[in-house]
Formats: sequence, structure tokens, C-alpha cells
Amino acid sequence: MQLQPGSADESRQYPRLRLPAMYTLVRVRPAGTERYLWTGYIYDISAVGMRFELDAALPPGTEVEVRAMLPGTEHTTFHATGRVVRIHDDTDEPGPVRMGMTFDKFVHHVDRRRLHDYLQHSGLKAA
Repeated sequence: MQLQPGSADESRQYPRLRLPAMYTLVRVRPAGTERYLWTGYIYDISAVGMRFELDAALPPGTEVEVRAMLPGTEHTTFHATGRVVRIHDDTDEPGPVRMGMTFDKFVHHVDRRRLHDYLQHSGLKAA
């Protein structure tokens, strides 16, 4: 895991932590529904959002709830709600699509704490 370099990241208020995607499971469902419809992987994460991949693109503005598992010696899990803010893949080819989301709310107070502790333990300053 490493801090993501680049000029775009340097201007971010909340730097992102790059993750090994194959070990970062995320389940996603439309906000307000009971069943998770999509499973994918997280590519990077910060205190306020993440970039993840699903088999189908969710349009920007889509409100979602995520249940995420982050890698490490102890798997860290958290639940959050938020919205998709951008699609990162420019092609119309079939296959997984990367997208970015912002976190609007953590389902439980402990979820915010778990993510904050994980980011700090990984060397990322989390506000």
C-alpha cells in the first residue's frame, strides 16, 4: 500500500492511499435498498471517498451504500453511504469500470473511526 503520487493528489485536501485491489472487497447497493447488488474492488481510499471497480458503471449522482473490507494483518471493515461522483474509464468496451465516490455518512460512528485508524496506521494523515 502506498500514497498515490501525482499532481492531482498533491492538491487534494485528503490524500489517497493506493490499495492492492485484489484484496479490497466492496459490496455496493443503491441507497435505501436491502440487498447488495454489486461486488467489486477498491483501488484507492481517503477519509472522504474512494475509487472502486464494478462490472457495471453507476452514473454520477447515484446514491449508494457500501460495505468495504480493507487489507492488512487484521481486515478492517466499514459501512458508508455516499454518491458516485465520476467514472474513470473512458472506453465503452465491456468489462469492469472504475468510478469514484464520496462518503456522505458512515452507517455507525465506529465505521468512521475504523477507516480513520486504518489510514493513520498506513501512514496517511486522516483528518
